[in-house]
Amino acid sequence: MSRKISKESKKVNISSSLESEDISLETTVPTDDISSSEEREGKVKITRQLIERKELLHNIQLLKIELSQKNMMIDNLKVDYLTKIEELEEKLNDALHQKQVLTLRLDSQLTFQQKDARTSSDVTLYSVRSSKFS
Repeated sequence: MSRKISKESKKVNISSSLESEDISLETTVPTDDISSSEEREGKVKITRQLIERKELLHNIQLLKIELSQKNMMIDNLKVDYLTKIEELEEKLNDALHQKQVLTLRLDSQLTFQQKDARTSSDVTLYSVRSSKFS
C-alpha cells in the first residue's frame, strides 16, 4: 500500500515539474526514493534468496549427516552379520568334523562287531563240527 502512495506522489511531482515555468529547476526527480526502494526490494529478494539458500544448504548438511549415520549403521550391521556368519560356519565345521569322527567310530564298531560275529560263528561252527566228530 505504501508503494502505491509513493508512486502516486512521484507522478504528482513529475507532472507539477512539467507544468511549472522553470523546468530546469524541477526536472530532477529525487532518485533516492526510487533507487532505494528498488534496492530495498533487491535486498529483500537477495536476503530472501540467501536465507532460502542457507536453509537449503543446512538441510543438505542435515541429510548428509543422516546419510552418514545410516551408512555407519549399515556398516555395523554388516560387521555383526559377518561375525555371525563366521560363528555359524565354525559351528558347521565343528559339526561336520564331529559327524566324521562318529561315522568312523560307527564304521570301526561295525567292523569289530562283524569280526566278532564271524569269530563267534566260526567258534560255533568249530564246536558243532568237533562235536560231530566226537
